[in-house]
Amino acid sequence: VCGGVSWSCILGSSSDDNIIRTMHLTRCPSAAKVGSRKLSRKQVGVRAQVDSAAVGAKVERWLKTPFDILAFGPRAGAGALLSVPERLRTLQSDVEKAIELLQDPRPMDEKQTVVLKEVEDTLVGFLEKGAIVESDVLANVKTLLPPEAANLLNEFIPEPPNKQPNVVHVEPVETVPQPPVTYYQADVMANQVASEMTEIKNAVSGLKSALDAVRQNTDVANTNILRLNLREARDQLARRVAEVSASTESDPSITAATREARILLEEVDSSFFAS
Repeated sequence: VCGGVSWSCILGSSSDDNIIRTMHLTRCPSAAKVGSRKLSRKQVGVRAQVDSAAVGAKVERWLKTPFDILAFGPRAGAGALLSVPERLRTLQSDVEKAIELLQDPRPMDEKQTVVLKEVEDTLVGFLEKGAIVESDVLANVKTLLPPEAANLLNEFIPEPPNKQPNVVHVEPVETVPQPPVTYYQADVMANQVASEMTEIKNAVSGLKSALDAVRQNTDVANTNILRLNLREARDQLARRVAEVSASTESDPSITAATREARILLEEVDSSFFAS
């Protein structure tokens, strides 16, 4: 029977009343396909739950202290203003991606998760750019303050989540006057380079994973979903490369990272998105 098990019984002689039973296990192809589909649906459901749980974690890092909450709006607003030219350049690709998402066969909850993650990434990008402007302004203000006031400002205003510089505490000396503490632009630059490097490396890793998934896929039903994931990862890396500031693009580590990213983008575009 195609349900999974077939039996055949061979009765022995009546003298010894031996009964020999043999059981043949045959796997029904249709049953295997049904099981595979059920497993696939379970895997998609688990992936959607994990993605949904991850949404919001990046923004949460920017709301840990009272000052972060107060500075959230100004940081995001300043970053949005700085990102206007880049957003205009990617407007056409954003519209194409939205149309593809509407036509995608995935369930609505998965599409909602994709949209929320995209909004979160964009908002975090604005916050990071706004934090850079904030750090530059505060560094200039601290050079005009006496050491005691500069230390007090350090205690009141924490560094943003994407920057972890060493805070220099200045001990006032009563007998010998000390020159004011100077916060050099190089410190801010080093933090910005480290932040941009991390974002580019993460985006490169994500695009490579999406590219491997497309190349290794053997199920036609997953082709559209995997190609959409590939496009999203491709656009994410392209944004990170475009967001590299003019002040850091000459750094050797940034130059090497952007070169690797552009080579990967050209490979993906020529193989899957050539017009």
